[in-house]
Amino acid sequence: MEVHGENALTYAAGAVAAFVFSGLMLRYEGSKGVFAPLAVIVLLIGLGLAGYATYRAFLIRKVRYVYYTCPYCETGNALTEEATGDFICIDCNRLIPVKDGKILEVHQVRCGFCNALNYFNEKTDVLLCEECNHEVPLAHDDGHIAKKKLASGYAVEEDDRPYELILVAHGPKTEELITTLQQMLALNRNQVKDMLTELPVTLLTGIPKKKAQMLQAQLSIHDGAADTRPLDESMI
Repeated sequence: MEVHGENALTYAAGAVAAFVFSGLMLRYEGSKGVFAPLAVIVLLIGLGLAGYATYRAFLIRKVRYVYYTCPYCETGNALTEEATGDFICIDCNRLIPVKDGKILEVHQVRCGFCNALNYFNEKTDVLLCEECNHEVPLAHDDGHIAKKKLASGYAVEEDDRPYELILVAHGPKTEELITTLQQMLALNRNQVKDMLTELPVTLLTGIPKKKAQMLQAQLSIHDGAADTRPLDESMI
C-alpha cells in the first residue's frame, strides 16, 4: 500500500509539472509558436503520467491485507496475508504471539525480584524478567501454563521454609552498596565496611523466601551479588 501510494504521488507530481510547463509554453509562444509541438508532447507526457498515477492509486484498493490488533499496546498491524507465526508489532516492537492464525491472549505478571511488569502467553515456557533478567516462575501442567492459576497473575509455588541471605561478592559501586547495607541491617558504616572484607558473609537469617529474594534484587542493583538459601540446606 505504501509503495503504490508513493508511486501514485510521484507520478501525479510529474503530471502536474508537465501540465504547468506545457501551459506556460503555449501561453507565451501561442499555438503557432516554435515551441508549440514541444508543448503538445509535454502535455501528452503529463496525461500519461496522470493516467499511470491514477492506476497506481487504484491498486491501493486492491491490496489484500489482514488486520491484527497488538495485545500489548492495541496498535493495529496490517499484514499482506494471514499470520502463520509470531510477528513484531510496528509500534511497541514486542513479539505478538500467534497460533492457528489468531492472536493469543496475553497475561500480566510482576517479577518477584524487582516488581517489574512482564507478559506471558500459553506458548511461554520460560519467562525472564525484562528488567532484572531473573526467571519468573510459572505454573505448568504437562508443559503448558495451568489455566486454573492464570487468574492469580503470579503462579509461584508456596515455600514456607526460612531462608538466609548471603553476600558473596560486590562490584565497584561500594559506596552505594554500603549505604544500602546500612539501611538494611541497621549497622554503622565501619561495621558494613568490615563485612565487605570478609566475604562471603551472612546478612540475614530466618527470613521468608520472598523477602530474601527482594533483598537480593535490591543488592544486585548496587552491584552486590547475594545468594538466598533455605536454612535446612545451608546446614548440610
